[in-house]
Amino acid sequence: MEAVPTKTITMRLTGIQYLAHETNLYEFEPIAGEAIPAAGPGAHIDIYLPNGMIRPYSLVHSGTDNRYTIGVKRDAAGRGGSACLHDSVKVGSVLTVGVPRNNFPLVETAEHTVLIAGGIGITPIWCMAERLKELGRSFELHYACRDRRDVAFLEKLEKLSEARIHIDVEAGNFLDLGALIDHAPANSHFYCCGPAPMLDAFEANTRDVIPAMFIWSGLLLSKKSRARGALSSCSRNRAANL
Repeated sequence: MEAVPTKTITMRLTGIQYLAHETNLYEFEPIAGEAIPAAGPGAHIDIYLPNGMIRPYSLVHSGTDNRYTIGVKRDAAGRGGSACLHDSVKVGSVLTVGVPRNNFPLVETAEHTVLIAGGIGITPIWCMAERLKELGRSFELHYACRDRRDVAFLEKLEKLSEARIHIDVEAGNFLDLGALIDHAPANSHFYCCGPAPMLDAFEANTRDVIPAMFIWSGLLLSKKSRARGALSSCSRNRAANL
C-alpha cells in the first residue's frame, strides 16, 4: 500500500461537469486562495471523502491554474468511493486533498510517445497528450472503450489528429495492442493506463520486446487490490503496487 502523504490542502469543490456515461469531472480550488503545488502529467491526488475513505484520482490537468481537476467514473462494484463523490459531494463541499504525487511521470523528451488508455484510464493519459501537444512533441494516442457513451473527452479527441478511438462493440473486437506496439517507431516510449485485462495484454506485448526504461503502466484498482486495501494506482512496474 502506498503511504498517505502528511501534507494536505483544504479545498472546495467548485465545479462538476458531465464527461461520459456515469463519469464526471470534479474541479477543486483552495478554500483560502493560497497557491497550491503544480503537478506534472501522470500525477494523482488523494481525496479524503465524507464517508471516511481516502481515494487516489489522477489529475486531468497539471494544476498550474491553481486548481485540481479529476475525472471519476461511478464503480458499481466498488467499495463506495466513487459513489460517494457522485451522490454525496456537491458543489461547495469542502474536502481535504493530499498534495500531488507522481508515480507515472511523463518523459517529455522522448523521440516518440505511444499513449494507450482504456475506459477511465484516459484521465492521466489525456493530461500527457495535452502536454505533448503543447510541446510540439511526436506522439499518438489510442483510446479503447466498450461503448461510445463511455468515451471521455469525445469532442476533444475527435479534433486531435494524433488520437484514435476504438469502440469494442462497434469494432467487434478489443484494441490490438500487439499491432500498434509493433508498428511504433523505434525508441518510442509507451504509457498505458486502464483496467487489469488491458494492462495484462500491454505487458505481454512489451515484455522482452521493448526496453523496460521505455515502458510505463498505470493500474486502475482491481477487485483484488481493493480487497487488499491498495490505494495506489500508478507505477512503472504494475506488480509493485499489488
